[in-house]
Amino acid sequence: MVRSRGDKFFFLTLLPFALSLLVILVVSILVITDNSIEALRAYGLTLFTSSIWNPEHGVYGVLGPILGTIATSMISTITTLVLSIPLAITISEYLRGVAKKIVSSIVEFFGGIPTIVFAVWASDYLVPFLRGYVMEPLHYSLSFIPLFSCKPVTGFSIFAAGVALGVSTIPYVASLVLEAYEVIPVTYREACYGIGATRYEAIRIQLSLARSAIVATLILGFARALGETTIVATTIGNSVYLTPCIFAPGSTVSALVASQFANAFLYPYAESVLYASMLVVALISMALSLYGSTTIIKWRSRIVV
Repeated sequence: MVRSRGDKFFFLTLLPFALSLLVILVVSILVITDNSIEALRAYGLTLFTSSIWNPEHGVYGVLGPILGTIATSMISTITTLVLSIPLAITISEYLRGVAKKIVSSIVEFFGGIPTIVFAVWASDYLVPFLRGYVMEPLHYSLSFIPLFSCKPVTGFSIFAAGVALGVSTIPYVASLVLEAYEVIPVTYREACYGIGATRYEAIRIQLSLARSAIVATLILGFARALGETTIVATTIGNSVYLTPCIFAPGSTVSALVASQFANAFLYPYAESVLYASMLVVALISMALSLYGSTTIIKWRSRIVV
C-alpha cells in the first residue's frame, strides 16, 4: 500500500480527536483518585468492609452500596440474557423484509429513550407488578432461601431495580448479540443444512459459535449497568444497610452519589468517601469493558475468515 503525504496529514489531523477520549478518561480517573485519597487515608480498607452512612458523626462504610451495585447489575444481566437472545434470534432468523426493518427500528428506538422514561415507568408500573406477581409468590413459597426471605412491603428493592435496569439495557445488548450472530459466515449455516440439520439445530450450532461474543456482550452490558443512576435511584429504595434478601430496599454507588453529593461538602470526609466509592465502580467497569471489547475483537478475527 502506497502512502502519500496527504494520507499522513489526514492521519495526523485525526489523531488528536482519537486520543481525546483516552485523555478525558485518564484525567477523570486521576481526578477521582485524587479526591479519594483523603478518605482512604482516614478510613483505609474499613471504608469498604462496613455499611453505614452517618455524616453527622463522620462514620462511613460503602460496602452495602458497592454490593448493591454488583447485585443489581447481575440481576440486570440475567434479565437481559433471558430477553435479548430470543429477540436477536427472532429478528435474524424469523423476520424478513419490512417486518425485520420495523422490529430492528423499534429496538434501536428503545435504545435512544432517555433513562428517566424507564425510571418513571418502572416506578409506577413495573415495581407494583413485580411485587404482586413475582416477589410475593416467591417469598411465600421460598422464604427459607435467604434471597427471598424478606417480605416485599413496597416492592422498591434490589430485585426491582435490577429487572428495571435489565429492561432498559435490552436494546444495547440485543443489538450487539444480533451483530455477533449475523457476522458468522453463511458457510456454517449451509454446512448445517447440508448434513440435514433442522433450523433449531442450526441455530444452536450458530449460538455455540457465537458463545464467546455473547458472553463478552453480557459483560459489556454488566459494565454499563454498573453506572446507571436514574432507574436505580427511583426503584431500589435507597437503604445502605446490608441484607442477603433481594426483595429488601438497597442502594448502589450511583444512587448514593446522586442523593448525597449535593450536601456532602457540609460534612467531613463525606465528599471524599463518595469519590472513593466512585473509584471502585469506575475501575471495575473499565476492567470489564476492556475485557469484553478485546474478547469480541479476538472472536471476530477467529470466526471471520
